Parts: sequence; structure tokens; C-alpha cells
Amino acid sequence: MDARREAQLVFERLAQDYDRSDVEFFGPAGERLVDHVGVSPGNAVLDIGCGRGAVLFAAARAVGEGGRVTGIDLSPAMVASVLAEAEQSGLRWVNALVLEAQEPAFPPESFDVITGGMSVHMLADTLGAFRSYHQLLCPGGRLGLSAPVTVVDPAPEVFGLRSIARLCAAHDAGSGIYPYAEAFGGARKARSDLRAAGFVQVKVREEPAFITAGSSESFLRWTWTHGMRALWERVSPRERDGAEDEIKSEAHARSEHGDRIVLRVPVMYVTAARPAP
Repeated sequence: MDARREAQLVFERLAQDYDRSDVEFFGPAGERLVDHVGVSPGNAVLDIGCGRGAVLFAAARAVGEGGRVTGIDLSPAMVASVLAEAEQSGLRWVNALVLEAQEPAFPPESFDVITGGMSVHMLADTLGAFRSYHQLLCPGGRLGLSAPVTVVDPAPEVFGLRSIARLCAAHDAGSGIYPYAEAFGGARKARSDLRAAGFVQVKVREEPAFITAGSSESFLRWTWTHGMRALWERVSPRERDGAEDEIKSEAHARSEHGDRIVLRVPVMYVTAARPAP
């Protein structure tokens, strides 16, 4: 089974639990992306790889009833969950579809803003995706992406912990689940590719984000509720207890707060614009 299909099946199994816990990370990072790209009332927004809506629902609040937000994801279960939450919340201007992220099938100039939170950097051809998104944006439209920053110095870290990076190195077997290579090939390549795709006003920022959890046990449970579950499923039951204990111990030791877990994680935010007429 190829890595893409494996990831799709994992996210299908995760759909009901994905990013639904007392741990905060994807939601605040999604809100920050919406701020960076400048989603405004009345905008038409496309959210790439919407998952359970960390960026999508922040964008929906920003555009209001006069706008529209469309999320796309490869997982039918994720899309169904987003649609159910939107209906329950009365967000009639939100839609979600099962579609490929590489070249979404929409008419040219359909959107004012395109977002992609922790998703687009995993595509096989990011330059091709940038060109596709450029065509989907109205003149003057904006692109906003986020991605994890690969930490290698002084030692590799994933989600702020060296213990998770070591587990990845032992079990990832080249799938690319964790840790990622430098997102978009690095900041310089991201700028170059976006300009080659026709974008202007390209900015690449690195900011600290924070994973916050009530305890090391809740942080550990959270690692099973997103893409890291694909890694856990490769770890034998015999090894799992020791790995979990190591992760909980390091999370407690490295927390920036005494009575809960607060882990600092760098995030890359990329923004660009299609030239106005």
C-alpha cells in the first residue's frame, strides 16, 4: 500500500475523534492562519485538506453570512463530519466536498481566498498545486498556508519532543508521516515556487505555536487522534508501553507550565496574492 492510500485510510478511521479533545494546537494555528491571510466578511474561501475544520470554521466566522466557505478533503468521513457540524452550528454558508487537493475541480477565479492548514506541503507537486490555486483565485485574491517546521538542531523534535522524533526514526520506514522534510523545500524554495506560479507579495513567517494539554496523559491520548496514529499503528504492543512512558515523561519535563503541558512548536505561515488587475 502506498503512503498516500495509507494516510487516507488512517484519516477515515480518525474522522470522529480527529482534533476533538481537550488539547489545543490545530485550532489556534488555524485561527492564526486566517488572521495572516486576511479573511474578511463576504469573502469566498476554499480550504484545502480541511480535516475536521480547524481552518474552515475560523474562516466561516470571519466571512460571516455574506460569504461562503468550501472545504475539500480526500476523506469522506472527514467531509461528512464537517457538514454535520456546520449544520448543527447553523453555518449555512459552509460546504465540504470530497476532492483532490492537487488540482481542485472548480471554475477559474472562483475564490477570494484559498487556505491550507498543515496540508498542502504534503502534496507530491507543490509547484503544480500553486499554479492550480493561482487560477482558482480571483485577481487580487490571497493564498495562505501553514506547515510544521522541521526541527533538527540541536536534536530532532516532533511536536516539541525528542522522544517522538526517535519513535518516528525507528518506525516511519520512509513513509513521510513524521518527521516531515523541510516544508515546501524550505522558505527560499517556497518563495521561488510561488513567484514562478504567478504570485506576488510572498511572505514566509516562522512563529511559535503551542500544544496545551491538561496532563501528560491527555497529551498522549491526543497523539492518537491525528496523523500520528499512523505511526502508533506501526509500533508493536510490546514496545508501546515503554514508548508511551518516555513521551509522557519528556512532555512533563519540557512543559513551559508547571501544572499542565505546554509545548512550544514552530509553525511556518506562507501568504501570497494573485496580482490585481
